Amino acid sequence: MLLSGGILEWKSAVLKEIWAATASAREDLYAQVQALSETQVAFRPAPDKWSIGEILDHLSLAEQSISRTLSKILQVAAGRGLIQEAEAVEAVPHRIDLDTYNQAATAPDSVRPSPGRSLEQLVSSLRGSRERLLEVARRVDGRMVTSVTIRHVQLGELDFYQWLTLEAAHESKHLAQVRRIKSHPDFPRA
Repeated sequence: MLLSGGILEWKSAVLKEIWAATASAREDLYAQVQALSETQVAFRPAPDKWSIGEILDHLSLAEQSISRTLSKILQVAAGRGLIQEAEAVEAVPHRIDLDTYNQAATAPDSVRPSPGRSLEQLVSSLRGSRERLLEVARRVDGRMVTSVTIRHVQLGELDFYQWLTLEAAHESKHLAQVRRIKSHPDFPRA
């Protein structure tokens, strides 16, 4: 449920915490890119580095992938009777190993970006992928998903809450990359 001002109300304290971090990272990302020109969005700091536009495309693709992973976890958990009603889900472990996660890694082909999309298209894709992620997360509010994991390439087996936590970490990781690009000495002025 949305409260006035667009703030989400969650029954689950853990989902409230995870979503606050996820929403904060997205708002920071929007603030970093909203006034950029198409030239700035397309700027690559090096031939083998992504542009801000490619980072935004990657973030949308990755968020879509995480939503599919979360849906699969819910499907498996439901099939096994592992989704329980819970009025207050307070203490679900959901932390991930950020030291391991923040090490450089190569993106899988399924989330490799395409160049040349406009900022408007990229932001629209990000909004769509976020709506889908929220839809999947809301299915669990007031319930508890247990004992189902799916393997992440860097972090190993992650459960529903850890995959959702990963979204904020992923966006924060690339937000730092956007900031580095914007501070590059050759970054276009407009």
